[in-house]
Amino acid sequence: MDTPVLVALIGGGLLLLLIVVVLMARGGKKQAPRTCPQCRRSMLPAWEKCMFCGFTPAARLDFIMGPLQGQTIALAEEVTTLGSVAGNTVVLADPAVSRKHAGIRRIDTQYELADFGSTNGVYVNGHKMAKKTLQPGDLLRIGNTEMVFRRD
Repeated sequence: MDTPVLVALIGGGLLLLLIVVVLMARGGKKQAPRTCPQCRRSMLPAWEKCMFCGFTPAARLDFIMGPLQGQTIALAEEVTTLGSVAGNTVVLADPAVSRKHAGIRRIDTQYELADFGSTNGVYVNGHKMAKKTLQPGDLLRIGNTEMVFRRD
């Protein structure tokens, strides 16, 4: 065989192998379809809300460490505030939490966490952030309190 033909065959074989590996790797990341709890129609995993009836899944904070450990707080209001004094939606009796520490604002179907200029900051997945659009499973830390952002 000629050298250019051999090189082309080997290159084509390697390219085909690479395509197969990529497709196999992507195949394991499929998400199961969901059913809308309101209208019972199938929803695509990427949908933030039901495109048939407009139902938006509820968001919540599951507290895993700190004074509210084991509790769940629904993010039912347009803005949920977190701080150490009465008047906040979520009051955290934690000396490392500022009086008005942070807030979570619902914007359409998204939830955005914002630091209100606290002394100790807000951490999302271990990184200090002033503002962050939350994703399901994000680990939030405010003072000594840790919580997980979840969506139904």
